[in-house]
Amino acid sequence: MRNSVEYTILDAVTPVAITSSTDATPIVVTATAHGFVTGNLVMIQGHATNIAANGIFLVTRLSSSTFSLQNRYTNVDIAGSGAGAGVATGIVFVAPKILLVQDFKTIELTVFTSGTATTTIEACSSMGKVLSNSTDGHGDTPNFGATTGKTIPYTFVQIVDLQAGASVNGDTGIVIAGTDILKTYEVNTNTLKYFTMFPVSWTAGAITIKAFLSSVE
Repeated sequence: MRNSVEYTILDAVTPVAITSSTDATPIVVTATAHGFVTGNLVMIQGHATNIAANGIFLVTRLSSSTFSLQNRYTNVDIAGSGAGAGVATGIVFVAPKILLVQDFKTIELTVFTSGTATTTIEACSSMGKVLSNSTDGHGDTPNFGATTGKTIPYTFVQIVDLQAGASVNGDTGIVIAGTDILKTYEVNTNTLKYFTMFPVSWTAGAITIKAFLSSVE
């Protein structure tokens, strides 16, 4: 018997470039016309210097161009990294869905972009955290997008391009440059527990990623 379920990881998501961030508590991010409201869950990727801003967080809207960051589970304000204010690097976007995949064998992925798109998207997985190391309120789920380490254990993983019949290196990711791109991929979940995908760089285009999880009993 085949068990299957379908999820949307990203739904027509268009990232916004970050102008700066404060090295304070809470971190305040400046991103022109960000479009977020208080309570939205966002991911920040590739922000330099103030790297504590990278990851998945709740936001509090301060203005049309600024918002502060809070822990998604505890609502505690996020503190800066202590290295200084963040510079004009990185992107922010509606956070991707994190899938619990341990009961499934394979994931079929469809990646769409609309309009002219320039982006690199990477597949990310984790076997979960050692709970004794969990101090951030995230429980077993690592804060995907944050700096990896003992308490934030995740890695970028290889996927297979079903059209080209070729593997895509996890650290390279899916490099997209074109108009209205549609690509399909497959992932063998092996012993993985969590899986998601997100852009690690972006300059144009809306991104949609759908995942079809299946297993055979």
